[in-house]
Amino acid sequence: MWSSSCTRKRELKNENVRLFVDGLDRCGRRGHAAVVQFNAGFYRRLHSWRKRLRPAIIGPSVGFLSVLSLLPFFQHFRDDSPYHLAGVAALQDAMPAELLQEDSQWFEAWRAAGIDEEVYVPYFKQTDNGPDGWRDCFASSAAMLAASVNLVSSDNEYIWRLSKFGDTTSVNAQLQTLQFLGLDVEFTQEGNPQMIEAAISRGSAVLVGWYDKGDLTKGEPPTCNGLSCGHWSVITGVQGKHSPVGDQYYVMHDPMGYPLMQKGGHDFSRSGKSVRIRQSEFNYRWLIEGPNSGWMITIRP
Repeated sequence: MWSSSCTRKRELKNENVRLFVDGLDRCGRRGHAAVVQFNAGFYRRLHSWRKRLRPAIIGPSVGFLSVLSLLPFFQHFRDDSPYHLAGVAALQDAMPAELLQEDSQWFEAWRAAGIDEEVYVPYFKQTDNGPDGWRDCFASSAAMLAASVNLVSSDNEYIWRLSKFGDTTSVNAQLQTLQFLGLDVEFTQEGNPQMIEAAISRGSAVLVGWYDKGDLTKGEPPTCNGLSCGHWSVITGVQGKHSPVGDQYYVMHDPMGYPLMQKGGHDFSRSGKSVRIRQSEFNYRWLIEGPNSGWMITIRP
């Protein structure tokens, strides 16, 4: 009798323990499920929120959750922002030396895209130089070259220097002004595309004189008008050097405005800053007398 009673008590105790443990387990499972459901909802909301964000702010806004993603920053990089330039300079200073070599993997990938080399050059617009601005293409372009190495801060400052040496249309006056400012420059009438590429590769923009008039769509040859023969602008970059012919471009700062390579002249309603122009179209207006006949001014290495 006693044995039977003890057995029943032990069984009851064991059953109570089992029920208690099962209850804890069920509570635990429900609690875990609630946590999982909360986390899933949170991450769904976070994912939805990120999709609605503009790409430029995804990295900084959720930087506390992960490392920064560089791509959104460089998609919205502005070369006229001192903060962006300072950020890139700080990033370069922090990079290991091996990442700054030409054989680094990222640079090989970048170059394979056809965007090869470009020099940072401030842009100046000639038409805001006053009543004589229409004839200042040479001076504004030379001023950009000088500003690329921080010798002047504006084309008006450069033109003030130029006035001591001669007229804005004079090659000698431009050369003397640039040399006075401290640039070792060279003028040639035998320029070619390889010389442009070499200058850009060593970090120097190139002044080029070319015929901007003549409607090629009507069969007219490249010409210059009666007021001033030819036009000057600045080649700041080369794109697509490793791409098939026809996909190769120059990057140009044109002080007059957006150059119209086919029709001739300029579209004054559009900026002439960092314009991509086909090399074949520009060379037709630049190499007037043959493959080695381009007018250009470069900084000596």
